[in-house]
Amino acid sequence: MIKQNMNVEEALAGLLIKYEIKPVKPFHLEKKKATEGLVLLPGYEFIEQVTGDNEIPLLPWRLRRKFVELKKIVDDSVIEDACLYRFCCMGSKDKWTLASLFYRELDLFEFIGNSRVTAVNTIMADNEAGSAIATLESGVICSIEVSTQVPPGTVMVDRHEIIASRGVASDQPVDTQVPMSSIYCYTKNGENRFTDTDFELFDLDDLQIDQVRSAFQVLKNPDLGKQWHKQHTHLMQLVQAVFESDKKHEKIKI
Repeated sequence: MIKQNMNVEEALAGLLIKYEIKPVKPFHLEKKKATEGLVLLPGYEFIEQVTGDNEIPLLPWRLRRKFVELKKIVDDSVIEDACLYRFCCMGSKDKWTLASLFYRELDLFEFIGNSRVTAVNTIMADNEAGSAIATLESGVICSIEVSTQVPPGTVMVDRHEIIASRGVASDQPVDTQVPMSSIYCYTKNGENRFTDTDFELFDLDDLQIDQVRSAFQVLKNPDLGKQWHKQHTHLMQLVQAVFESDKKHEKIKI
């Protein structure tokens, strides 16, 4: 059994033991440089540097259930002829930057939309908020709004909606603007909320769970790491184009 009060590396080690997967190299999931072994961190952690052979940029949101289900809805044509994606994502400055939020949302657009972004047109305000229009090769467009203005320690607030000629899909219930929790506890010390999203990874927050699960998949299937490494290079170009568009006040083609 995976113990409580664990860190991300202990959690990953527990999963590997449980499912009898033996990594070919030692691994590290913390924000530190390892002298040897693999360093597995979310891709946006590598935006400002060139990744080495032992540094694997993770795309952890791709394993989150709500995005997997959105992609399935599109792939299975549950909604037909998707024409507009509307993404909104707000995170706190202690965990996110505008670059990391755009990195995440652009990857989700390509992941769910099954196509590559070919152009972006962006406007930003004081490096705290930004809005972009992105276009896929398929012709589908996406409006992306990001912000780092929520208070420190606040859980990410996001919403992803797909509008099609027949049907609409969203990762949030209708008319819901903030994430809902499973349990609300009101005490004399204030309000506490609890939501367990992974029965094997108690005591970790959503970002840690996503990182552990994505690192587990990479260690289980090394080819996935190679695919994500290529996607990371592409996403860095997209993020660069986003800021270039804001600076030049024009649409940038990729």
